[in-house]
Amino acid sequence: MFQVGWLVCILCGSQWALLYTAGALCLHFFLSTQRLGDLVAVMLCLAIGLAHDLILIRTGQINFVESPLWPPLWLVCLWILMGITLNHSLLWVYERPYWAAALGAISGPLSYLAGVKLSSAQWSSPLTEVVPIIAFLWLLVLPLHRFLSVRIKPYVPH
Repeated sequence: MFQVGWLVCILCGSQWALLYTAGALCLHFFLSTQRLGDLVAVMLCLAIGLAHDLILIRTGQINFVESPLWPPLWLVCLWILMGITLNHSLLWVYERPYWAAALGAISGPLSYLAGVKLSSAQWSSPLTEVVPIIAFLWLLVLPLHRFLSVRIKPYVPH
């Protein structure tokens, strides 16, 4: 579901991204046996993702033509879609912080490189600058999400 969503968000823009994400969320939460935990995962992923992308935008690493000051809606949708994978299809790596950090440091920059090629986004800095920054940020994204989730989990009723 995430891979299809990635393509829809990147290739089709914000309106289709929003429609796909709404449908994916409805289906996911209809089928989920841990709705509240998944909601926490999505909200944390969204918050971390917005912070991540704001760092890239405000430091002049990336530029989004349709939204110069904030991440565009299609990118926000990607963070939401990623949030629903963490307790499910990505759980095997998510529970192993070192693997999660390594996977993030490799897949994060690759996803952004592909996304910029296929979308209206543009690099504002040379790739030799941008890729290490994204790799470092993604080195932290999944472990930080896991750390916060574990801290919040005792307060989430089952």
